[in-house]
Amino acid sequence: MAAVSFKNVSKSFGNVKAVRELTLDIHDREFFVLLGPTGAGKTTTLRCIAGLEQPQQGDILIAGERINDWSAAQRDVALVFQQYSLYPNYTVRENLAFPLKSKLRSFTPQQIDERVQKAAGTVRITHLLERRTDRLSGGEMQRVSIGRAIVREPRVFLMDEPLSNLDAKLRELLRAELKGLQQRLGTTLVFVTHDQVEAMTMADRIGVIHKGQLVQVGTPQQIYNQPKNTFVASFVGAPAINLLDMQIDLSQGRAHNGALSFSLDAATRERLEPLLPADGRLRVGVRPEDIQLVGDGDATGMGGAIYGAENHGAEIIAVIEAAGHKLRATVPAKTPTALNQPVQISFMQDKLHFFDPKSGEALRPR
Repeated sequence: MAAVSFKNVSKSFGNVKAVRELTLDIHDREFFVLLGPTGAGKTTTLRCIAGLEQPQQGDILIAGERINDWSAAQRDVALVFQQYSLYPNYTVRENLAFPLKSKLRSFTPQQIDERVQKAAGTVRITHLLERRTDRLSGGEMQRVSIGRAIVREPRVFLMDEPLSNLDAKLRELLRAELKGLQQRLGTTLVFVTHDQVEAMTMADRIGVIHKGQLVQVGTPQQIYNQPKNTFVASFVGAPAINLLDMQIDLSQGRAHNGALSFSLDAATRERLEPLLPADGRLRVGVRPEDIQLVGDGDATGMGGAIYGAENHGAEIIAVIEAAGHKLRATVPAKTPTALNQPVQISFMQDKLHFFDPKSGEALRPR
């Protein structure tokens, strides 16, 4: 298996810059997820690795070797698409065997059969080997697609939103299986998705990409707990983070935005002092799980009312209207959430995120 590196790679389609000066190192045997919205440049990045697109600038390396001028076949990578790309009139066995019958390979019939049996067992489709693929369910077809990539034993696996066409329960099942499969095979796997749940649950590291630019790279915990800017903070996390433009008055120990106001505890005032711009304006981010329902006597509490609620079984996502602002809060399932019910809320201030209101960049001590 092999590491993959980008050195100042750019790719344009006409006047549209799909990838902008991308520099990135994907480690050997790593499950790396490229995460971003539709049109961010994720698939173009993947296709540049595969050799299906050629960058106008920069170098792409696999195992330290520059591969820009190599054909797709020479790169020895396997690509699994969102669409299954199977031969519908072939059996599962014939689909799995097809990549091994290329003129570039010299496998005997026995070797092909051994690889097919091994790949089928790995993705649990041995019982389907003699069935035609046009008679399979969506989940079964995606397993065959993954098996067809595995059978080649490539240096790098590339997967372009392979789970997005499946129902929610099957996506959850295949997420766990795909992560376990990557660990058992010890492969380098680059996975593209717009689904932050897929990224957070499977990735060793995540690269967040937006408008062709790599915004942040880190572990799921780093991306979630230390977002580089408001885009990352908003894109990663479900429900999304609450963002509030606030005026900070350290001398009074308060943060306010019109009628919305709360007291700052001593630790937060100390944390804010070296970060605060001269005009005292900040964008404050608070994740829904960091909003608490408190009693009337809490000094940091703010009054509000239940505007709406989504029952998720183990928890409730409550929408709370406070001084004209609608805030999402994750509360225990037993919490009363009648419409218009008055509540007092408080932020867990050690978990607050602070951003520059103009640039959106995170403010952290130097």
